[in-house]
Amino acid sequence: MGIACIKQAQEQDKRYLPLAAFPLAFGIQQVIEGLVWVGLGANDARLVALAATGFVFFSHGFWLVWTPLAAASVEGDRPRCQVWRALAGLGLLYGLYFNLPIWLDPQRLSVSVHNHSLVYHLQLLVEPTRALSLFGYTLYVLTILAPLVLSGDRYIQRLGGLVLLALLLTANFFSAGFISVWCFFAALVSLYVGYVFLQGLEPRSQPPLA
Repeated sequence: MGIACIKQAQEQDKRYLPLAAFPLAFGIQQVIEGLVWVGLGANDARLVALAATGFVFFSHGFWLVWTPLAAASVEGDRPRCQVWRALAGLGLLYGLYFNLPIWLDPQRLSVSVHNHSLVYHLQLLVEPTRALSLFGYTLYVLTILAPLVLSGDRYIQRLGGLVLLALLLTANFFSAGFISVWCFFAALVSLYVGYVFLQGLEPRSQPPLA
């Protein structure tokens, strides 16, 4: 379905290509996390380390950049588009903050299982205080959610509503493995994107940027 969405976006409206890539990217991410489970079951520390690093690249890096870029790509309001692009830049810096320590020293990342969910433990170069951790958590969520929920495009908005619902369910019932479970639910939500492209895009509700 992921490849089919990309092909449909190329044929219908190339501005939706970043959005069309969501199902494929989530599919790759979930396969990688499946390898984490395989590695844990086989007691294969090398496989766990490699797969966990790949998963965190997506969860703590790729989506922080790709999500606001996808919103900016179809945004018809110039100031809002600039905000989404700025968030993508911020997401890039934030992603490097998470991923660079792991790339420099893979032992800074470990994985455990809690209530049948995976928990990823990251040791950052500078350990934040509790207040900074809360700020960072809020920034992480806003960088992903704001461009979706506040987008001027109806498809992005609907996706944002579903992702927000997935966030609330995860926070209330699966808080220990928040990142893993939210990404899993978001992958399911991305099926909506497949539905949109396979059904065919409707005429845009806002004019493109001049």
